[in-house]
Amino acid sequence: MIRQQAIEMYSLYNSETVTKEFNKQKFYCFLQRDLSFPIEGTLKKLKKHEFLMKEKDTIDEICFIRSGCVMAMKKCSRVIDFYTEEDIVGFDELILTESAKHSFKAISDEVIIIKYKKSEIVEKILNAQEGYLYHYVHMQNQIRRLLEKEALLRLPSEKRVGYALLQIMSGSGIQHKELITFPKHINKGILAKYTNLNRNTVTTVLQKLQEESIIQIKQRNMYINIVRLQSQFT
Repeated sequence: MIRQQAIEMYSLYNSETVTKEFNKQKFYCFLQRDLSFPIEGTLKKLKKHEFLMKEKDTIDEICFIRSGCVMAMKKCSRVIDFYTEEDIVGFDELILTESAKHSFKAISDEVIIIKYKKSEIVEKILNAQEGYLYHYVHMQNQIRRLLEKEALLRLPSEKRVGYALLQIMSGSGIQHKELITFPKHINKGILAKYTNLNRNTVTTVLQKLQEESIIQIKQRNMYINIVRLQSQFT
């Protein structure tokens, strides 16, 4: 029923308007508005390796990431995705008894989140004329991310690593410039789990990219020439 109402609302707008007016930033502002259903979020800081939620836990909170990076994992052996500033965790289903499909673990030194009770968010959405569209747009973004990841895993090893680097940097909030620093909290082991390759294969590909001057290592930081990386893998 909720999905059908969202589709009916969606038909009143063009796709560009929906994406612009019901995006993550607008959703956060919508929650802050003191209307008929005021709700209040709680600020929380997570240390590195601390879990935001674990697989199969009942999701009773929806979290907005304000800073830092969270890794989504399946059975602690597969890395599914990375969530960074302005991403939302726990909003995939509006069913209050939903269980988490993944574990979400802080991998940067600190992660700052604002968490809301899921029941309060659902109530506010249900009582707003166009509230369904925030969830609809969120789910469209999640589907896009999932399809991009599935496409990544079908690529040969070298392209898979190259596209993974591009995906990670596109979601990291880093400003566009030619030479950028790759996030230190995503190491070779994590990259291997994200690409479903063994660590030796990932190391070999990174060394090849370094020989081609696409990657530079300086003072334990990995810098990537984003222009050259894009030209080679897009």
